[in-house]
Amino acid sequence: MQENKRLASVGGALNGLTRELGRLVGLIIPIARSKPVESVDSLIDFVGSRSAYIAQTTLYGYMKTRMGTSFQRYFEDDGFSATLRVAAVKVAVACVDDLTIFAVAKAAENGGLSPAAACALATCCYERAVDDVISQRDRIHIPADAAAKFKLRVQVTDWEKAAYRDTAFVRSPEALVRYAPVVEEFMNDDSEIVRNSIRFRWIEIRKALTQRMDTEAVCRDWLDI
Repeated sequence: MQENKRLASVGGALNGLTRELGRLVGLIIPIARSKPVESVDSLIDFVGSRSAYIAQTTLYGYMKTRMGTSFQRYFEDDGFSATLRVAAVKVAVACVDDLTIFAVAKAAENGGLSPAAACALATCCYERAVDDVISQRDRIHIPADAAAKFKLRVQVTDWEKAAYRDTAFVRSPEALVRYAPVVEEFMNDDSEIVRNSIRFRWIEIRKALTQRMDTEAVCRDWLDI
């Protein structure tokens, strides 16, 4: 009961914050609901909503921390807002990349999917989640090689290892460091802190997915498609 109340509280805070960040940064974040993940569609919804949330909150939080009391003035500047929007798209795509690998690995953890079926589900999940959270106007900002890199990644993924803790979460920390719009000197000083900030935020997302996902139902739904 206590755990359910905690997750509901987190979900409510997430919905309010994502609406505000969506206004500032521009990603499309489907409303996060504390519901079971028991189908391919609900798995994709989870991956898309949480990836966009992590991208926006970590990027916004870092920029606010680095700018200090001047952050509001920067966020009201049209030029900076446009730069931040581009960065958010790139970080969000990397977040979808990582969370898709983890989510499919967890679904396949108990032998529910063959490696080939896991690769196919991951490709479907990634493509649809990216479409869900990146608006048509912003898709020009998606790195040109993102899809190709993901397809290569799924082909070489060890699905058993990818389900373990934060093993799958390698591209989102690097994307946050690479694309956050700060001067190189600052990022050189902050890079390890920035990487750890996004790794820490993924912990709650991993817990939520593990608790809510009916892996047998997801695998069965995928194999029936």
